[in-house]
Amino acid sequence: MKKKMIAVLTAAMVLSMGTFAVFAESPTVETAEAPVASQKAATSVADTKAPEEYATATTVSEGYSVEAVSQTTVDAAKVAVQNEVLKDISAIGTLLGNNTLSTAATDSSKKVTATILSVVDVKDTSAVLKDGKYEVTLQNAQIAADDACVVLHYTGSEWEVIKPTSVAAGAVTFTTSSLSPFAIVKLETEGAAQSPKTGASLPLAGAVLVISLAGAALCGKKYFA
Repeated sequence: MKKKMIAVLTAAMVLSMGTFAVFAESPTVETAEAPVASQKAATSVADTKAPEEYATATTVSEGYSVEAVSQTTVDAAKVAVQNEVLKDISAIGTLLGNNTLSTAATDSSKKVTATILSVVDVKDTSAVLKDGKYEVTLQNAQIAADDACVVLHYTGSEWEVIKPTSVAAGAVTFTTSSLSPFAIVKLETEGAAQSPKTGASLPLAGAVLVISLAGAALCGKKYFA
């Protein structure tokens, strides 16, 4: 009887450990980190979509399949964009060989926006490894040939940034040593909106006041005359 009880307890422990391992591999939503001190450009992450929308809008090359991720994974990917990409735009510009991003990083008049085009779970169905790595092509209609894109990959313990081997119209190709959630991130640079300076508006206000007073005085003169 005791041996049976021990066997049951052992089996239960193994199952619980297996369950824990599954949950441990899922990404969690981290705390967003501040940009590096040298970065002056404004940054933002565009609103994300529902997991099902990403899965529907994304297809993958032969030998793989695409599945929807959880909402938690999408939320975690959004924070990872801030911590792994927008936190140091200059480093990402160097990685991609993109001078526009590298220059914008130290320019306070610039804004860099990151848009997550896709977050999906990629599965191996019949893929053939090349030099121990998977070569994956994710297709998404929102990708343009000249887009500055990076791929975020959740390794099971952290998010890593992957430089695509190619970015074509509607497709991003990259290599990876393992499969799990991937996010396609598009970076765009534009001039940051500038608020009007308070000092600059004062002379105009003063001029309007002077003109108003002069008009009032003239009208008063004519009235009394």
